[in-house]
Amino acid sequence: MHFLRSLAAAGIVAFTVGCASSGQLNPSGLARLERQRAARPNDAAAARSLGVAYYKVGRFADARAQLNSAARMDPRDGTTALYLGLTAEKQNDLAGAKAAYQSYVRYGRTSRVRRQLESRLAALTRQEIQASAKLAVAREQQLSTQAASPRTVGVLPLRFVGQDSSLQPLERGMAELITTDLARSHLLTVVERARLQALLDEISLQQSGQTDATTNVRAGKIIQAGRIVSGQIVQNAGRLRVDAAILNTQTASVSGGAASENTLEQLFAIQKAIVLQLFDSLGVQLTTAERNAIEQRPTRSLQAFLAYSRGLRLEDQGRYEEASRSFGEAMRIDPAFGAARQKSAETSAAAAGLSVTPASVESNLAGSAEALIAVQAPTSVASENSAANTANNLNPSSSGNATGVAGAGTPSAPQRDPLAAALGNEGPANLATVIVIVRIPKP
Repeated sequence: MHFLRSLAAAGIVAFTVGCASSGQLNPSGLARLERQRAARPNDAAAARSLGVAYYKVGRFADARAQLNSAARMDPRDGTTALYLGLTAEKQNDLAGAKAAYQSYVRYGRTSRVRRQLESRLAALTRQEIQASAKLAVAREQQLSTQAASPRTVGVLPLRFVGQDSSLQPLERGMAELITTDLARSHLLTVVERARLQALLDEISLQQSGQTDATTNVRAGKIIQAGRIVSGQIVQNAGRLRVDAAILNTQTASVSGGAASENTLEQLFAIQKAIVLQLFDSLGVQLTTAERNAIEQRPTRSLQAFLAYSRGLRLEDQGRYEEASRSFGEAMRIDPAFGAARQKSAETSAAAAGLSVTPASVESNLAGSAEALIAVQAPTSVASENSAANTANNLNPSSSGNATGVAGAGTPSAPQRDPLAAALGNEGPANLATVIVIVRIPKP
């Protein structure tokens, strides 16, 4: 019987729908939630309900406080994490929104919302990089006086010089390869290429791919890199020559460099030679494992790498859909090109994430169990321990029995939702009665 009762209660919960869309503040309804919160200071559900109500009426600072409290009491609650992220976005706190959305992706139960937030996270990561660049430039005077570690290195896009414009994307592709290989040493901290590019864009260092020593020093100081690698790629008929220089950002002097020349088909051999020379100039001794990792090539196809490099340029321009297609082209040419596969997925997610809005997230949440959690009133500790009592709280009956079994009693008027009341949308919940019939097999 207990099993039957639990199934029936679960059915009632699944079909009970509350409404908590945005509306005008109803002081009486909101006051009830505030009183419930005051009466249950250690109840995560009470804090969550009040936090969601505050979010719905635009009181984002108050919502953040209540949702943070609920998250501390119940860090695995997906509904709390979701509304905490939405609130943080309203406050332009990208880091806070990312942390909350990551929690929802980990603990949330609505798959379509998880997919949305995974895309939103990709877009927020890029917005966060741009915001960090703006902040760094704003703090340039302060940052420029701080000594940067000589073991922190940034690699600028190389400058392409040649007649074949189809090779120009190698400016970013070559910088990406050098960045990746320098990062294989445990002795170096290498600035992510995308973050350095965002900084270059912010301070307008990038003028048709050209930089000079003065602006390189400035970039290095802002990004807190003690060394900056810059250089150029020169095309001469069917050959390429790559020259790279290491700039000491503290002294504004060149402290080493590298050079290599070969045919275009030997592009990766050129790049590996450059990286090994840079390690020597930086005074870094590689382990056998690190050297073996550096010898690995991302792809055997020059055409695939050119498509990948075009994708990097499009990504830097914020053209994520086009970037994803370019990375996809690289993957089509060489299905084993793992970096292209990863970048294609990342930029595709970023493109989708740009269209995600709070309204679209809540729309996808509608009809789910978490949507019901978001609008229901907090319950007592005793009722939370029983599925039947939970159903009874949502739709109390005169007999106290909410199993939905025929003859169990005539239910009273449906309970009104206090969150909907706070928003001025109070009304009876829609209720469907579930009758569960269990056939007992004959012995």
